[in-house]
Amino acid sequence: SEQPVAGDRWLRMQSRRTIEGGTVTICNDITELKRDAQALAEARDAAHAASIAKSQFLANMSHEIRTPLNGVIGLSQALAKTDLSGEQREMLDLMQASGRTLQTLLSDILDLARVESGKLELTEDAFELAGAVREAAQLYAENARDKHLGFHIDIDLDDGMWIRGDVVRLKQILTNLISNAVKFTSRGFVGLTVQRSLDQDGSPWLQFTVEDTGIGFDAATRNRLFSRFEQADGGITRKFGGSGLGLSICRRLADMMGGRLDCESEPGCGAAFILTLPLAQCEAPTRNEPVARPQSTPEDQRALRVLVADDHPTNRRVIELILAQTPVQVVVVDDGAQALEAFRTQAFDLVLMDMQMPVMDGLTATQEIRLHETAMGATRTPIVMLTANAMPEHIAAGRAAGADRHLAKPFNASELLAIVADPCAMMREEV
Repeated sequence: SEQPVAGDRWLRMQSRRTIEGGTVTICNDITELKRDAQALAEARDAAHAASIAKSQFLANMSHEIRTPLNGVIGLSQALAKTDLSGEQREMLDLMQASGRTLQTLLSDILDLARVESGKLELTEDAFELAGAVREAAQLYAENARDKHLGFHIDIDLDDGMWIRGDVVRLKQILTNLISNAVKFTSRGFVGLTVQRSLDQDGSPWLQFTVEDTGIGFDAATRNRLFSRFEQADGGITRKFGGSGLGLSICRRLADMMGGRLDCESEPGCGAAFILTLPLAQCEAPTRNEPVARPQSTPEDQRALRVLVADDHPTNRRVIELILAQTPVQVVVVDDGAQALEAFRTQAFDLVLMDMQMPVMDGLTATQEIRLHETAMGATRTPIVMLTANAMPEHIAAGRAAGADRHLAKPFNASELLAIVADPCAMMREEV
């Protein structure tokens, strides 16, 4: 047994019976062990609290940056629809390219927050492997051609192979590796090879190899390349840019998939990044016959009425400018309470609801709208949470409140226009 004694000290008491029938008690002073254990526990708790605080900070920064960035990207997309001179068009193209770079960085920050908080979940869906690989690779084929690089994709697999896994995260890893290869290669080629392999125990694996003839790196750089915010050196960072988050996230994703991500390189001789994942082959899913769409009626052809609730003036204007490209009637309000009042007194075909607003937040307003529909026996109106809150728990909260879709800011104009073109499609997809 252990017990405290005077002077804030601890003793461990152990009693043993002797052959003669007596008792021997051994006392050990374990005060230092207790203090060490307490210090370790406090350090563990402090590290856990710091990790939570850091992840929360990253998520908050993602939200705070997304809101103004949505205005920059949305307004530039609206401006692209107007008449511009050649010089103005060039400046706008540069603005939009910078916006896409910021979007990528925000996605990396959000992924880092999700991974480190343990809130990133992988899906297990069936997908056709070769098609997914080609889709990921072709995103950077044009960039390679612009740099006069050879670009090849070699998929050494059976035609029409279907596997189970998270196709979005697989594409994320491949596009990150390919974009890096193109970025760090000035001449020569970039290639992606996919083939089967066997693990040490003979189980089937997939091996994805992205190789290039770029600048390469030495062994010291290789050892820290997958650390967060790391790149080859300061000169590389200045010349090529980037946050240094991508490879760290990719390795974590590979680990979560039960695989591994490694690399081989020498300075000036290019590099090869090898992703190996367990092969979970499956049958192609049965395709459902398309459902015939009913013929439209004059009532269906009337202008859609869209309710927009957002407390940020710039974001409200962005939505108005984008929707001005379509024959819709838009009603704009500043908070959830106004949205609820407008919904109770007017008919709408679609609601675009921000999540964080004064007076009444978007989640509460969505819940109240659903209660009003139930009380009035009204048809369910599609509601989209149009918000800078993009963490999984935010998406789940929107669904729980009654939203049909979550569209994170900054969004592309085409995404919003597709929703407005057929708002009821969101609810059909849920069936």
